[in-house]
Amino acid sequence: MQWIADVIATHGLDAANGFSLKTVSLANTEAAKVALMGNAVDLAVSDWPFVAAQRAHGGHLTFAPFSGSLGGIMVPAQSPLRTLAELKGKRLGVAGGAQDKSWLLVRAAAGAAGIDLVRDCTLSFGAPPLLDASLRHGGLDALLTFWNFAARLQAAGYRQMLGVADCARQLGFDPPPVLVGYVFDETWARANPALIGGFLRAAAAADTLLASRPEEWTRIRPLMDAGDDAVFSALRQRFLAGISNPSAATLEAQAARLTALLAKDAPQSRMPTLPAGVFWRGA
Repeated sequence: MQWIADVIATHGLDAANGFSLKTVSLANTEAAKVALMGNAVDLAVSDWPFVAAQRAHGGHLTFAPFSGSLGGIMVPAQSPLRTLAELKGKRLGVAGGAQDKSWLLVRAAAGAAGIDLVRDCTLSFGAPPLLDASLRHGGLDALLTFWNFAARLQAAGYRQMLGVADCARQLGFDPPPVLVGYVFDETWARANPALIGGFLRAAAAADTLLASRPEEWTRIRPLMDAGDDAVFSALRQRFLAGISNPSAATLEAQAARLTALLAKDAPQSRMPTLPAGVFWRGA
């Protein structure tokens, strides 16, 4: 989001679309969720399963797509691991928690192949930087992590054994679902249709600039914490691969299917059906 915000501000895309963008620096995505729900910000980047969970409990958040970038299972370059079945008996790190969207997709793909990763692996859940360090120091055999951390491991010579997008395709989702987007309060958005519409147009224009102008990446490189060219290239490649703008109808159809699938895999913690209103359809 910081990269998109910078492109919007640099090119005056906010003023051109009738609003003034102000950014708030927060520690992590969880802090962003708290700020959004506490009305400290109007919009944050999160995933639609979070929105669905809030709506299932009476909330009014809604979601517009931002990025289809997904992480993957990373292993050392010399690792013999190639398939989910080969993770049996191995130490697997999982970035986020037991309800992280990527983990649930990978777990479902493994289950469809007759593999129970919860039973068959030694699992470690935690923050991406800590698990990243553990993999680098030999404390893990494999790590399921977010796309930006996967990019840094890739640049350091690690290999992606399997992408979350690959798992989604194995489950019949092609193209893979877009999980990450702009999250905001539906009541606020309907009271301010020009404001949210202007922001979404500006964000789409920023994506177009990043996809078409290499000089934009040179300019935002200081924001990327890319210490070398390999990290810079990997981050850029994975971000651009995730640019996507599916319709609300497409998102909803995929999400309904995915919700039902995940409910079968972890019925104690997943909603059985997708609540109405998760995806923003405009004013």
